[in-house]
Amino acid sequence: MEVRNKRMGNIRTAVSHERRDFLKAGVAMAAAPFIAGMASTVLSSEAQAARNNAPGKKILIISASPRANSNSDALCDRFMRGAQASGHHVEKIRLSEQNIDHCTGCLACIHNPGSCVLEDDMAEIHEKMLAADIMVLATPVYFHMMNGRMKVFIDRVCPIYTMIRDKDVYFAVSCAGGSSQVESSVESLRVFTRSFSGVKDKGVMAVTGAWDEGAAKDSPAFEQAYTMGRNA
Repeated sequence: MEVRNKRMGNIRTAVSHERRDFLKAGVAMAAAPFIAGMASTVLSSEAQAARNNAPGKKILIISASPRANSNSDALCDRFMRGAQASGHHVEKIRLSEQNIDHCTGCLACIHNPGSCVLEDDMAEIHEKMLAADIMVLATPVYFHMMNGRMKVFIDRVCPIYTMIRDKDVYFAVSCAGGSSQVESSVESLRVFTRSFSGVKDKGVMAVTGAWDEGAAKDSPAFEQAYTMGRNA
């Protein structure tokens, strides 16, 4: 009888521990979205403060061209000249000059928004994206869409994409083909920017038939880029 009572006591203790662990797990799961939301709010608030304290607008240009002085890069530089003429602060990031690893799909950023386990240049780029008022995404057309370097960059924005909000976005595209290639490429970029909250699509700077380096400077898109930058 004594053995039976002792055994029953052990069972009740085990069940009690299981219930306690179950409740702790449930509370943790319920709190996770709240904690994630708090992290998002803190990061977004810091970025907003940086935006509010800067004179003029903060413009971040992301150029995916593998070559300096390429046609898409020329559009970026022309946009920059126009924006600077209006007193805005402009920074251009050439992805080919950054250390950016491929996303591994580990999902760590889903459980801990705002951070990535990969230690490279994307952490600093994340901060600049959050602080910017305006973003320009520029890419050459490879097989009717953005190039691979731009796609790698986009994949790595996952940790902060829910925090990016209330920005103007411009697109700069160069291609050797015609307008249909521009449309498919820009649409692939818009799929990305539509995931942001409150983002305004401000237009496209595009040069077609650009087989030769320097072709952008002889196209209407070159002066269009300056005007867009001036009016940003």
